[in-house]
Amino acid sequence: MARFDLHNNPSSRSRAKSPYVLDVQSDHLGDLMSRVVIPLTRVTGNYTVAKVAQDLAPIIEIGGEKFILETPFLGAIRTSELGPTIGTLQHEQGRVLAALDRLFGAF
Repeated sequence: MARFDLHNNPSSRSRAKSPYVLDVQSDHLGDLMSRVVIPLTRVTGNYTVAKVAQDLAPIIEIGGEKFILETPFLGAIRTSELGPTIGTLQHEQGRVLAALDRLFGAF
């Protein structure tokens, strides 16, 4: 597993609304039993794009569908529950890191 890897959301409770999670944990901490992830939530049916704080929760397109990176909802998931990598959002690294900086006050 690596930073900016995309995974299917392992939570059956939130998977319909937020089908993906993004691994944002440093690769230097790869031996931990958990990974810090951010859910990606469908825009359609959940948000109005104009009301999204793009600096904190950028809109990211995956497979032609728009998702909100819900940075304030980041959390840890056991590595054993995360499942295989299904893609990467390495190309969105700048916006993801800016959202994390915004959340933690490093702006």
